[in-house]
Amino acid sequence: MLVQTMPRINPEYREDAKKKIIDAAVDVAFEGDWGSVTLEAIAQKVGVTKGAFYSYFPSSMALMQDVIIAMIRRIRDHVLSRIAGADDIRAALGRIADFIFLQPKPFILIFIQAIASAPKDPEFVQRLSDLFDENSILITGELARAQKNGQIPAEVDLKEATRAIYCMTIGLALAAHALQKDKNELRQTWLNSVERILLLVPKGKKKDRR
Repeated sequence: MLVQTMPRINPEYREDAKKKIIDAAVDVAFEGDWGSVTLEAIAQKVGVTKGAFYSYFPSSMALMQDVIIAMIRRIRDHVLSRIAGADDIRAALGRIADFIFLQPKPFILIFIQAIASAPKDPEFVQRLSDLFDENSILITGELARAQKNGQIPAEVDLKEATRAIYCMTIGLALAAHALQKDKNELRQTWLNSVERILLLVPKGKKKDRR
């Protein structure tokens, strides 16, 4: 793999340039698919030569790993934006389900493609593991707001629930977008399962306040 010596660049400028390159690569992925993310496509999007990348990244592999991390964070932020400060947890879950299963561009499938094609580098695997924990903490935090205002029962272990929902989401999204199973059915399966995990009271029933 090509590795070049990086010239000295102002640290602040370097970080800004790296972010622009990574953001451009994520845009390329979401506009097409993971197979669209090539150095040529990124260079065209940013308006630089391929050789310029090596001023900011030690290798093309390092760039792609950073792109995968950024892509996961962007998907996470889309999910969080649909539940943040929700007064109606059911409505929020519905918005998340629409994003995961019914959107025209299946971001989750692109994420799965990227992970499947990534080299099994121990340091990168650790970064993914740390990001899983980071995402779980953020999602748990949003669910905690709903628990605090009484929408989710106090006996629900939110950390455990988040892990279960997180992994179930990846599996059902894979079935919907990669295996082409019925997206509406899987959306409803996801909603029903999340409601059970969170012990939400079925519609039309009132909480037992005894």
